[in-house]
Formats: sequence, C-alpha cells, structure tokens
Amino acid sequence: MLSSIANTCGELEREVKSRPYNVVEAFVMMTFCLAVLWLVIYPYGQLMRIKAAELAGCILLGLGAIYVLFRSPFIHKDTLSSWGLGNPAALYASICRRSMVDRIILSCGVFLIITILAYLYYFAWQEATRFTFNLNRETAVRIQATGPGKVMILLSGFVMATFFVTCVARYDNFISALFTAFKIILVLGTLEYLAAFAVMGKAAFADFSPRHFALNLFGYMFWGALQQLLFSSYFGTRFRKGFAPATDPVRQWQKRLWVSILNGSFFGMIHINSWGLVAICWLLGTILSWVFMEDRNRNLVALGLVHGFLGSSTGWLFAARKAGGFRIVMGVGPGHMKGFDLPTVIVVLAIILVHLLVIFYLLRRYPAIPHGTVRK
Repeated sequence: MLSSIANTCGELEREVKSRPYNVVEAFVMMTFCLAVLWLVIYPYGQLMRIKAAELAGCILLGLGAIYVLFRSPFIHKDTLSSWGLGNPAALYASICRRSMVDRIILSCGVFLIITILAYLYYFAWQEATRFTFNLNRETAVRIQATGPGKVMILLSGFVMATFFVTCVARYDNFISALFTAFKIILVLGTLEYLAAFAVMGKAAFADFSPRHFALNLFGYMFWGALQQLLFSSYFGTRFRKGFAPATDPVRQWQKRLWVSILNGSFFGMIHINSWGLVAICWLLGTILSWVFMEDRNRNLVALGLVHGFLGSSTGWLFAARKAGGFRIVMGVGPGHMKGFDLPTVIVVLAIILVHLLVIFYLLRRYPAIPHGTVRK
C-alpha cells in the first residue's frame, strides 16, 4: 500500500519520498535551470554566438523537462490530480457510468469542445506560430493557404485539443477551481487596470482591440497552463509535500504563506531579467501556489485562465509604445538580452549560490535524503 503525507495545508496526498527529498529536488532542479540558462546559454550561446553551446543548453533543458514531467512523478508516485491534471481513464469511466442518453450528450459535448478548440487554433495559427516558433507572418500565410497546410493545421489542432480536453482539463473540481480563478482575476485584474489608468490615464485603453485581446487570451491561456505545469504542478507539489503543516493552527496560514512565497519566487526567477515581470510573477506565483495547495483549487486549466488574462492584460496595457518608462518587457531569458549585463549576472550568481547552500545544508542535516528514507 502506498504511503501518504500531509501537505502544508494539512491535506493528505500520496507520496513515497521524504519531505527533505522533495525540497532538495525542487532546489536542485531550479538551480539546474538557472545554471544552464545563465552559465551556459547566456555567455557561450548568446554573447559568444557559439551555436554548439546554445544547442547543448537546449538539450540539457530538454532533459530536465523530461525528468520533471516523466520521471519525477513516478519517483514520488504523484497522482494526476495532485498536478491539477485530468485523467482520461476517469473521464471515460464517468461517461460510461451514466445512462445511454447522458453518455451520448456528454460524448457529443466533449467532441464539440474539441472541435471548437481545433478551429480556434486554426484561426489563431499565424499568431500561435509566431509566438511559439518565431515564424514570420508571410511564411505562415503561405503554409495556411495551401491544401496540405490547411489539413496539417486542422489535424494538429484536433490532436492538441483532444489531448487538452481529455488529459489536461480536470473536471471533478472544475467549478470550484474556476470560481477561485475568477476571484483572483477580479482582484488582481482590477489592481492591474487601475495601475495602468494611474500612470497613463485613458490612453492606456485607447488601443483596445477585442479580436486581438481575445486571440492573446486564447493563446496565453494555454501558454500559462504550460508554465503552471512546471511551477504550480511540479515545484508547487514538491514544496507543499516538502513542508509539513504547522502544529499550531494559529500559525498554519503563516507557514502556508511562506511556502507559497518560496514557490512564487521560483516563478519570478525564471522571468529574469525583465525585473518588472519578475516582481509581478513572484506575486502571482505566490497567490497561485497558495490556492493550488488545496485539492478543490488544484486545476491547471483554471490557473491557465488566470495566467492568460493577466498576461494578456500586462502585455497590452504596459506595452513599450505607450507605457514609456512604465513599460513591462515581456521577453525574458538570455535570448532577450542585449549584450553583457553585470547586474543580471550578479543576481543570478547570488541566487545559485544561495540555492547551493540550501542544498548542502539539507544534505548535511538529512544524510539519508538520496534514499528518501527520512520522513519528518
């Protein structure tokens, strides 16, 4: 029988490794990402233009992603629901348990959602490929104008939509998680729009385009869900299992807050060196980490919606063309650096050093961590 462990907010979750093992793994993976980005890709790939170094860095990050997504969950015996993901087997079983009429209605509903998403992907394909693969608009238009191109785009859209609807979307807590997402959007969205009005006045909203905003929201929702798969699902799971709930109920929310801040800082770090975005993502990551600790809110699609709305709004409201000194640069990482930047290097090296000290301290204090036998 698999063991379980109480997470930071006191809920039991399946886990076979120790708390220190979870914490150390999270710090090791974040340190690995920062080291590859800023000690390999930035100096050798970006500054020295050594293509082999850039390729090596991308391969290392790819291997890290494989570990995070396909190895770590099996090591810890994480469940799909603990990552906020859907379960296609559970979805199929849920449909099969119902009457014939309900099965037909639900199956048609699932197919309809898949079809709608696939067609939305088709119409947003030019923007999606520009954002994802940096494909120029002329090339995208030429591909989409051909018959094989249309078929390829629609088929890929159906495949991705099917995967999203059956494997990513979690339905058992969708309503409660969506309600929480709307509350976050209401609060943070209001603050964001008020901030834009405070620094730019009505000019902040003068260039609003419903179509453009809707396309950005649609794309950013999926991009946000992908990011939260790493930061809320992976790092959030490791940290909430790594830190036990406070023994004093009065201090429970304090410990939960500190763990949320820690995980939120990881979300902020990956947005170096857009410092405004680092601060915003640290705050957003803290809030999302807080709500993601509870199973009723653990839904990746809901988090993607929050991320999508706030990200789209930030990119529109604080664009350089109108925000001036208040602009928020949306491009992050070594690929968006122009030349050598000493402050960025100092900050990154300091973060890596702190992480290494934390890892060293935990390994010294809990020597059985590599075997995962300590449970405290």
